[in-house]
Amino acid sequence: MQAFKIMAGKMLAGAVIALLLPAAAPAQPTVQLNSGGIRGAEKGMVDEFLGIPYAQAPVGALRWHDPLPAKAWQGVRDATNAPPACYQGPPGKFGPFTSEFLIQGPVSEDCLYLNVWKPHRADGKLPVLVYIHGGGFGSGSGTIPIYEGGGLASRGAVVVTINYRLGVFGFLAHPDLTKESALRSSGNYSLLDMIEALKWVRANIAQFGGDPANVTIAGQSAGSAAVNDLIMSPLAEGLFQRAVAQSGSGMGIHMPSLAEAEATGVKFAEKMGAKSLAELRAVPADALQQAANVPPPTPGAKPARPTIVFTPNLDAIIVAGDPEDPTAPVASKVPLLTGFNADEGTLFGNSDLTAADFAALVHERYGQSADRLLAVYPHATDAEARASYKILAQDRYMAGLVLWAQTRAAASGQSVYVYLYDHPYPASSDGQNFGAFHTAEVPYVMGALDKGGRIFTDRDRAVSGTLQAHWLAFMKKGDPTLPGNAWSRAVAGAPLVMGLGDTTGPRLGVSSEARFEAFKDYVSSGGKLSLF
Repeated sequence: MQAFKIMAGKMLAGAVIALLLPAAAPAQPTVQLNSGGIRGAEKGMVDEFLGIPYAQAPVGALRWHDPLPAKAWQGVRDATNAPPACYQGPPGKFGPFTSEFLIQGPVSEDCLYLNVWKPHRADGKLPVLVYIHGGGFGSGSGTIPIYEGGGLASRGAVVVTINYRLGVFGFLAHPDLTKESALRSSGNYSLLDMIEALKWVRANIAQFGGDPANVTIAGQSAGSAAVNDLIMSPLAEGLFQRAVAQSGSGMGIHMPSLAEAEATGVKFAEKMGAKSLAELRAVPADALQQAANVPPPTPGAKPARPTIVFTPNLDAIIVAGDPEDPTAPVASKVPLLTGFNADEGTLFGNSDLTAADFAALVHERYGQSADRLLAVYPHATDAEARASYKILAQDRYMAGLVLWAQTRAAASGQSVYVYLYDHPYPASSDGQNFGAFHTAEVPYVMGALDKGGRIFTDRDRAVSGTLQAHWLAFMKKGDPTLPGNAWSRAVAGAPLVMGLGDTTGPRLGVSSEARFEAFKDYVSSGGKLSLF
């Protein structure tokens, strides 16, 4: 009995001491890179590493300079804090884009960092996804909440998100910058940042359990445009094996020539009063940003198109062919997964559209093809006109995508898989519902729901799981087909695509074949289709 009391006392004393001691710190996984060691953090089922430098800070004399590899460091570097976003204007809610779609922290020109998520036990050669954020080439970062890669990584992948230079810092071209460049080009610094990040992935991703020979590049909006640019870049050849362009390919974006971009740069330098590169590089970042800023269009009855001044240019060196031209030679003939969302085309307005407005807009945009299009889109009343405008906007960009994909596949032999996504994002706290708007699918692909104040349901989680399964299948074998749900490649003929979200399975990408033929004839007569 006495022995029992002694034992019980010791156990009680041990329990008291355990309560008084601080809780054990969560494990901090470490990885040895070719530039030094890093220490991350355990987050649920994955290890998270934030703020890993992949290139030197593009500041001072390195502003508007090709990226240079990151310098090595001694010891183990902390990788548990998000890096600053690349320099840009302050974030602000716009339309459906609430806090989870916006940058969360400071901005800096010292911003060339990436982030990695991996399963705890990534002991095999896992597929790698390198995600390029959107933002009109002027905003965003790799650590915006909707890009958090842990959800997708937990399903058996290594996920990388990157920062790249934005706006005037990433896309300023100028004859003097071209002259000083070893590539004899300027204005495509952001694309070179992405290529440098891909080189980093090739050299280091095996240390995270990823397969450097199985890399998928992916992006949405501007990130999607960058994916299409990288496919056309000889400098990126061999650095990735698959590509995903979400909203999308065939966007109808004009890519300026190097000469056009240089002319824009000369005007900008004059606006800043800079007579040399040294003077331009000495201008404070905030002054450059303010001078280059173009606010987003104001939504209204007459839809507006966003204006983007600083974008990649077609220099025939970094981007060797126009990605909008489906017949242009392709540098990386990798399998491509691409598509759009159902409600992209109405992002910038149409709530007050009248029947007369609709007819006028169609005539203004489609010229000699207007009457044929008006004949297949009812608009006798204002309500009919608004409904027809919404479906015509969707048909416009989907017809453009289908025609682009069919032609690209025939001209290059590239495998192209096309989708239309239609699951609506939950309404915001003020009750506004924008449907499956531009960017709405990204949190579902990444498994990054519940990052804002919106209410997600089991249906949302099921949609997310299905999208992730398609993306993982594509990452593993270059084909997004799931068992019992064949996904055919783009071929000439009817506008068939894969429905994702709420309308699942093979479907017409355009609302009717008659409407598709009308758009097809419009393009044949020299017309251009575009996202907005």
